[in-house]
Amino acid sequence: MAWNNIAKYLEKFFVISPPGKFYQKEIIKALNEILNINLSEDGAEYRFGIIYIKNNPAVSGALKNEIFLNKEKILNQINQKLKNHKIKDLRF
Repeated sequence: MAWNNIAKYLEKFFVISPPGKFYQKEIIKALNEILNINLSEDGAEYRFGIIYIKNNPAVSGALKNEIFLNKEKILNQINQKLKNHKIKDLRF
C-alpha cells in the first residue's frame, strides 16, 4: 500500500525538464502570442537572462525591425509572464 503512494508521488519527477528548456518553451510561447508569429521550439534560445532569436523563416527583416522598435514593451510583457525570472535583453 505504501509503495503505491510513493510510486504515484515519484511519477511527477519522470517528466522534469531542465530549467533552461522550460524557460525556452515559455519564452517561445510568449513571443508567439505577442508577435503573432510561429516560432518553432528551437527558434529562440535563452542564456543568462538574454533571449537569442535564431534565423528563422518566420522572422523576416520587417519583423526584426518591429521587434527592435518595441523591444522594451516585449521584454516587459515576457517578464510579466515569467514572474520569477528577469529577461534582460532580446538579440538576434
